Amino acid sequence: MKKIGLLVASTALSMMCKGYGVEKMNKSTDSYGYQKYGKETVDSIKGNGSVLLEGTKVLGVVLVNGSLNAEESAIGSLEVNGKVDLKNCLVNNTATINGSLSGDNTKFQKELSVASQKITLRTCSVDSLIVREVSGYDGIQVIDLRSGTKITGHVVVESGNGEIWLSSNSKISDQVSGAKVVRK
Repeated sequence: MKKIGLLVASTALSMMCKGYGVEKMNKSTDSYGYQKYGKETVDSIKGNGSVLLEGTKVLGVVLVNGSLNAEESAIGSLEVNGKVDLKNCLVNNTATINGSLSGDNTKFQKELSVASQKITLRTCSVDSLIVREVSGYDGIQVIDLRSGTKITGHVVVESGNGEIWLSSNSKISDQVSGAKVVRK
């Protein structure tokens, strides 16, 4: 009986290695807890907990339930439930964030959609921005644009209760709804 069990286990392991390669077996992109990536290219990332990207290129989606901290990384698309900090990053497709967002010198090439009480963008470039309502929150939703941040497309605050804090060298399009602009 032990020989049959050993044979089944070794056959299963052999099939996994042939189908996916040893590299894929050892480098799971779906995990819980803390996940850290360096200067490497991956197809996608799915994390539950803290995800750290340092010089990482993600071809597809980064899906995080927890926190994402990325520096000098290129991301296909972004879906996060939690806190997001991006520094010197490029997001090629849509970004959807349910939680806080802080961006420094980051480019969002497609629509950025955020459900948050406040977002802060410094020296960023944004195609278009939608700020979605936060369930149970009826205060002002703040979009803090600093240090030359530019939004070229529409800015929509769905709650109708938004403020765009615009620094003197930041720019937005005339397509603003649901928010008043406060020049800082």
